Amino acid sequence: MRGRVAVAAVLLVSGCGSAELAERDSIRQFEVAALDPTDTHPCDLLPDATAVELGILDEEGEGSPQSDANCFYTNRVDASVDLRVEVHEEKDAVEDTVAAAFSEADDQEFVSVEGYPGVTTEFPDSCNLTVATSNEHSFYVQVSADEACEMAVEVARTAITNAVHP
Repeated sequence: MRGRVAVAAVLLVSGCGSAELAERDSIRQFEVAALDPTDTHPCDLLPDATAVELGILDEEGEGSPQSDANCFYTNRVDASVDLRVEVHEEKDAVEDTVAAAFSEADDQEFVSVEGYPGVTTEFPDSCNLTVATSNEHSFYVQVSADEACEMAVEVARTAITNAVHP
């Protein structure tokens, strides 16, 4: 995955000459529309049929709302996903995400999800992903599964697509 992420980072840097990728602190610097996903419950942002396709739900499974801001999915064998919508009232979501991605921590890596800045934190058989969708909002995806970071990116991609086109 590191090779694909590096290519995405290079493409992002070359696509926007105003600020180096590691120095960006606003969603507008990523040339994507600010997205406020709080109008839709996270269970609606990742439909059960898509979760079944990804292998995080069994055929008869369904996402389980844990609060107004998150939804939990599991196939009860080897995969689970927690999808949360976070609101940042005092901190800037983009600035925090970019700072974490370029902190030089071995387990953290920058990733672009549909053009939105994100950072993965990889653990054995699990991954946490934060994707800033505006200066005030982000998705937090926690995955336990094989190829967890790839699945986390796919979950975030689906959530972004469904937030843009509900």
